[in-house]
Amino acid sequence: MLTILAPAAASCQLLMGLLIWRRTQLPGRGELALSLLSGAAYFLHAAFPEALRLLLPVVLAAPLACNRAIRAGFEAPRRHPWIEIALLVLLLASGLAVRAGGPAWTGAVSNLLSLGLFLELPIIVWRGLPDDLVVARRNVRFWALGFSALTGAVVALASTLGGAVWAVPVAATMTCLLIFAAVAFGGDLTVTTLVRQSPLDNREQQVLRRLRQVIGEVYTDPALTLSSLARRLDVPEHRLRRVIHLGEDQRNFSTWLNSYRISAFKARIDEDDTILALALAVGYNSLSAFNRAFKAVEGVTPSAFRAARKANTKAMSVPMPETPSAT
Repeated sequence: MLTILAPAAASCQLLMGLLIWRRTQLPGRGELALSLLSGAAYFLHAAFPEALRLLLPVVLAAPLACNRAIRAGFEAPRRHPWIEIALLVLLLASGLAVRAGGPAWTGAVSNLLSLGLFLELPIIVWRGLPDDLVVARRNVRFWALGFSALTGAVVALASTLGGAVWAVPVAATMTCLLIFAAVAFGGDLTVTTLVRQSPLDNREQQVLRRLRQVIGEVYTDPALTLSSLARRLDVPEHRLRRVIHLGEDQRNFSTWLNSYRISAFKARIDEDDTILALALAVGYNSLSAFNRAFKAVEGVTPSAFRAARKANTKAMSVPMPETPSAT
C-alpha cells in the first residue's frame, strides 16, 4: 500500500509546488515550493529507501523547510539566519549519524528537533491571527496550512513513538486529500494573498478618516490592539481590518502600528531622554520589544541609529575651511 500511496502523495506535492512557483506575486512562494519538494522527497524515500538513499538529506531537512514555509506564508517573523543554519546542521548531523549506526541519543535529537519544528507551526498560526489584516488569508490559508502543520506533527510524533510504519500511509492519504481540496475549493491561489476586493465605500472612507485622526491619539497606548481600536471607533473588527488593509495598504496590524511609533521616536530622537524613556513614551512596554521592532524596520538598533544621526549632525555643523583667494 505504501508503494502506491507515497508516490501519489509525492506527485500531488510536486504539482502543487509547480503551481505555487508559477505565482510570481505570491509571498513566500520559494519557501512554499521548497517545502512541498521536501515533502515529496520524504514520501518517495519512505516508499523506496534503498533506491533513493540520495534523498535522505532532503528528507532530514524537511521539518525546517516546512517551518520556513509556514512563516513565509503567514508573513510571520523569521529566525536569524545563523539559527536556521544551526538547526539545519543539527538535523542533518543527528539524522545521518543515527542511520550510520551512531549512538541512540542522536536519533532522539533528530526526532525531537523535527517534532519541535512541526509543533511550532500551530503556535505561529495562532499568534499571528489577531494581527492579520488579509481576510482571504485568514479564511483560506488558516485551514490549509494548519492542516498541513497537523499532518506534519502527527508524522513526527508517530516517528518519535515508533509508529511511523502506520503514520506514513496515513500522512500520504491526508496529503492527497488536502491538495485535492485546495485545488477543488481553494480557487485561484493568488486570492489568498493578493487584494481582489471592492474599493472602500463611503461609510468605510469615513471610518478611514476617523481612524487616521484617532490613531495619532492612541498609538502610545502599550495595550492597544485591533479589537480595542475597533471598540473605540465603534465599528466591527472585521470592518476595521478591511479599512486598514485597503485604506492604509497594510497586511499586518502590529507592523502598521509600529510604523507610527517608530516615526514618533525618530521625531524625538534629538531629545536628551534615554532610548528607554523614548520607547516607553511612544507606546512600547520594554526596551527589548522596541529594539526588535526598530531593527526590523531600520536594519540597525535604536542606539546605533541615534549615534549615526549625532555623528552626521556634528559633521554638518563643523565649519568648512575658507579657500584662499587666488589674488
